[in-house]
Amino acid sequence: MHITPSCFSPLLPPLNVIPKLLLPLLTVALCLTGCHPESTNPLSSPTASLFDDRLDGVYVQEDDGERTFWHFRHRVAPAKSSTAGEELAQLEVTAVNHAKNNGGLETRRFQALATRLGGRTYLSFIEISPGVPKPSPTFNFARYEVNWLGELRVWLASDDAFAQAVKAGQLKGKVTGSGSGSTVLLTDTTERLAAFVAAGDAKKLFGGKPVSLGRLPW
Repeated sequence: MHITPSCFSPLLPPLNVIPKLLLPLLTVALCLTGCHPESTNPLSSPTASLFDDRLDGVYVQEDDGERTFWHFRHRVAPAKSSTAGEELAQLEVTAVNHAKNNGGLETRRFQALATRLGGRTYLSFIEISPGVPKPSPTFNFARYEVNWLGELRVWLASDDAFAQAVKAGQLKGKVTGSGSGSTVLLTDTTERLAAFVAAGDAKKLFGGKPVSLGRLPW
């Protein structure tokens, strides 16, 4: 099923997404580097997404003298144009970065959908920007875990792994450029994306060193 921005909650303002998500969730605010694939569809539809209340709360990430506070909160609302009683569980994320050297505050906002596939949990997310709305926003993917202390660990999708899948015909999409300058746009359906991730090697598709966020009492 092709998912469009209209699938998100009508109670929220329209999704104003930056023209190109060159700096997706966690790439800047969590000081990660490298490219990550984008997708025209999420890993699950809004009405089929996971309500993971373990994520709700406030987390802190420290890097090079700066602190970023991550606020995660679900918003549950009736799904638009769907079966009576059907709801969507949309995750709202706000990152507030306390810049060093009295650099003030920097704020970023995201909307995400949580998905459970093959016993693991994932996020499909987009960044919200006050800029000009984009008709078809693109999603970024991440795998996450919450440990018994409530700490959150996040792995972003591997550009190389998904590029190889597109080149091998396992997923529909487009790979532009080569090496560190390549970009990957996945255009496959939600169902095929989910099946590929569920059957794949999670450590290969979402590899590298995870970003760890410490949970704060609230």
